[in-house]
Amino acid sequence: MNKLLLVALSLLLLTNPAFSQELKSKFGEVNQEELTLTAYQKDPEAAALVLFDKGESYFFDTERGYDIRFTRTRRIKIFDKAGIPFSEVAIPFYVDGYGRTERVVSIEAYTYNLENGALRKTALDPNTVFEEKINESWRVKKFVFPSVKEGSVIEYKYVLETPFHFNLPDWTFQDKIPTLYSQYTVKMIPFYEYAFLAQGISRFHYHDTRLGDAERTFGQVSKVYGNNFGSGFEFKDMIHTYVMKDVPAFKDESFITSSKDYLMKIDFQLSKFHSPAGGTNEVVTTWPELNKSLLKNDHFGKYLRKSKRQAEKIIEAEMNLTGKSSAEKAQMVIEYVKSSFRWNGFNSKYTSKKPKELVEQKKGNAAEINLFMAAMLEAAGVSARPVILSTRDHGKIKVDYPFDHFFNYVVVLVEGEQFAFLADGTEKLLAFNRIPPRCINERGLIVAEGEPQWVNLINNVGSLDSKMIDLKINPEKLLADAMVTIQATEFEAFDYKNSYHNDTIALKEGLLSKGFNKLGRIKTLGFNENERPYVISLEGEVPLEEISNKIIVSPFLQFPIKENPFTQESRSYPIDFIYPRTEKLRSTIHVPQGYKAFSIPANFKMDNGLAQLIVNYTQNGGQVIADASYTFRKAVYTAEEYTRIQTCFEMMVKKLNEQIVLQAVE
Repeated sequence: MNKLLLVALSLLLLTNPAFSQELKSKFGEVNQEELTLTAYQKDPEAAALVLFDKGESYFFDTERGYDIRFTRTRRIKIFDKAGIPFSEVAIPFYVDGYGRTERVVSIEAYTYNLENGALRKTALDPNTVFEEKINESWRVKKFVFPSVKEGSVIEYKYVLETPFHFNLPDWTFQDKIPTLYSQYTVKMIPFYEYAFLAQGISRFHYHDTRLGDAERTFGQVSKVYGNNFGSGFEFKDMIHTYVMKDVPAFKDESFITSSKDYLMKIDFQLSKFHSPAGGTNEVVTTWPELNKSLLKNDHFGKYLRKSKRQAEKIIEAEMNLTGKSSAEKAQMVIEYVKSSFRWNGFNSKYTSKKPKELVEQKKGNAAEINLFMAAMLEAAGVSARPVILSTRDHGKIKVDYPFDHFFNYVVVLVEGEQFAFLADGTEKLLAFNRIPPRCINERGLIVAEGEPQWVNLINNVGSLDSKMIDLKINPEKLLADAMVTIQATEFEAFDYKNSYHNDTIALKEGLLSKGFNKLGRIKTLGFNENERPYVISLEGEVPLEEISNKIIVSPFLQFPIKENPFTQESRSYPIDFIYPRTEKLRSTIHVPQGYKAFSIPANFKMDNGLAQLIVNYTQNGGQVIADASYTFRKAVYTAEEYTRIQTCFEMMVKKLNEQIVLQAVE
């Protein structure tokens, strides 16, 4: 009855009964070799090394049945200053919002240093541990190790207890630094059955499943002449152990969804409950069942239905939709929601308040706002269905595995006879028919009656960032008076708006790094008009460089990218730009009287089918005009296309940063 379902495709498990490798080090005891270690032979550039990382999950008896106790012990060697951030630890724990919560019941942490040849052990002060709220469902305990420096060994141990059987702790074998030894042990009991998914692992170094030695009982058990009597029964734990050794550091390159999608890890999902009284309950085994459970859920489907009356009142009292087309009604409702309700910053697929409370408070989480928006659209006569998804930082959905916890957000699919689009009511700086970049993560599941349907979240509408630069050279002061106009559309506009919030002080601080030593007037247009480009106009001074009586001018200032973000020889995961994008740069350099263009870069064009880069220079009287543009035609590129994208960035770094040289006329 007690099984661990191995549902990872083609997962090969190496089981070696003779395997007995166990690190000799115990918590609280470090050895001389660990203290004097200066580098990891298999990765000499690593800033730190996980010496061991061990986890154990165990079902323990409580008055209400069984809770899970998770214990983690981890030791890290710090090699240099770049490894010191690994002394900051965060322990997340789940809160259901209805009175039940996980608990971090104990934390121990020590720093070990060699000082004048002697070992110094410094304990963590419990008063320095603090708690932080991530969102409505998650909290985190945080602490920083004391006295950490190059050469330190740090270790910690904590115990977390959870009443949520669906939340059997998962295990990640890989980190951004290499790991020498990682082990996870799960002690299962006969009442709960879990589906199991391995990511990034084709073979464990060791995997073992065995029956535990200790006899445990459920209910009342009496023994008479060796036979059991009573309403209970005896059982033993089924112990599963997984080990990975010499795990390489995860190379977190740019343009990925989340490292969670690619780290070596194992994931568990409760699939069945076997009642001690007899019978088996399926938890969630299929997408149709997940859909049904959401539609019946008090904090999803029932909230949506209860929102209808409130939505009808608002439309009747505050909106005039008479004579409007379905498309016009949809836009009016979505823009009303965006302007009337404020997002509290929490991602969720479930609500935590009633529709009436949302209307009164004008503030809610993503589920509360978007499910209410769906109800308003339906009340206005527009077809609207919820779509659950996983935000980019939460990881990708694996469509072969109907795991509820893959999802953490909800948006709305709006449909009419001649239109269909996804909408989100939390971001007023986006057009009504766009969802935020954080939500563009492959696919989402439409929650509705009938067969499950998936919707593509990728938006293939291109975004533009255009910069017009005018430089008037002053050779005496070695300065250029610069006028710059930035025009951005779609998600590029949203990025500017979301980063600076139309605050001229914040804009100045952000733009000073683009080659200016002083900025004057800044003006903006279109901040609240999401259908139009967002425009930033500015004036400032740019310092120039002089070498051998020649003036050096960077025509595009410091706007172009300076380093290639793609540094690996190869890549095994996609390049995710979120959306197709184009950047255009045009610079007019006014050559001062008595000077001429001594050196102008050559024109350049590259088009490899995936991306295009064009740079052209022309002279027009006393002006040099530099035009450049690059376009990435797709939102997502495959790992096989990596080399061509890497080459494109390499040429962008080189060609967009080339300089013009001006020389005095003799």
